Amino acid sequence: MSNSQKKKLLLIGSASVHVQNYYNLVRDYFSEVMVITNENIDYCQNAKVSFEMKNPFGLYKSIQAIKKVIREFKPDIIHVHQANAYGYMAAMANKRRLPMVLTTWGSDVLLLPHRGFLYRYIVNKSLRDANFITADAHYMAEAIHGLIGKKGVTIANFGIDISSMTTEHHKEKVIYSNRLHQDLYNIDQIISGSAKFLAQHSDWRLIVGANGNNTENLKAQAKEEIPEHQVSFIGFVTADVNRAHYLKSAIYISIPNSDGTAISLLEAMAYGAIPVVADLPANREWIVDGENGIILHNRNVEEALERALTLNPTEVAQRNAQIIAERGSKEANRNIFLSLYDQCQ
Repeated sequence: MSNSQKKKLLLIGSASVHVQNYYNLVRDYFSEVMVITNENIDYCQNAKVSFEMKNPFGLYKSIQAIKKVIREFKPDIIHVHQANAYGYMAAMANKRRLPMVLTTWGSDVLLLPHRGFLYRYIVNKSLRDANFITADAHYMAEAIHGLIGKKGVTIANFGIDISSMTTEHHKEKVIYSNRLHQDLYNIDQIISGSAKFLAQHSDWRLIVGANGNNTENLKAQAKEEIPEHQVSFIGFVTADVNRAHYLKSAIYISIPNSDGTAISLLEAMAYGAIPVVADLPANREWIVDGENGIILHNRNVEEALERALTLNPTEVAQRNAQIIAERGSKEANRNIFLSLYDQCQ
């Protein structure tokens, strides 16, 4: 085992699938990894800490708990995900003693700083105390520069596994949506816009994956607007089932108000679904409107879906597969993150 592989990593972030995916991406580089999350997890040794910031005593208690983990686990590197409460508490506990990598996710640097002075301070503290910062889109790096000046930002995403990519796509007339059922993701607009499209294309279907706070309202909306045989809600599914839906879906749709590089977009591109996405800077770093996907204009979902039908699906799939191989694979992005760890002294 090389010296670099003898390092210990303390990973700090939410108990989400994204943090778990990142853990799987880099764990083999380290001799030992520990994860601090807001909930208990079962894939790695874990310390549960509250990241609520509602009262000073709770904040102090959480920072002390993180300090205790740092003192006892003795990591060589701290990697924190999101420049919000996670980044702030990690910065306060670490006090720049150990090398800290900060991975921003999108809303933490795009939306949170504009909610008020306190939130801006939390984000800025997280960013300034990090030795290395990563973002998954160039426009996010620009937003970070707007907050703290020209500090270096490395562009990387978590990547997708391209070993299971195939050039054979047995497509059905299916529109696939699998973002969370929260206000940010505008699933209600997808349903209403798809309803108009489906009324004109009776042989098409809408499949809605994932869950969230709005699930029951969205089901009720769909029941009113779309014939039962043209829509289905499948909830959260396994990676294999999710992949199967990408492979059979002719169109993938995602229209959040704000986003970084969405892994679901990269997956859709890899598996040959024509992407219909919101007009966001991160999406424009992957999609050229009318060439390898459709950029939504004026929130008109029906129009965007109709435009998707004008594209050549084979040409779109071939171009997107090449893009993913070059910039969206796990291996390509793993190497970027490992190069940052190599620089941590």
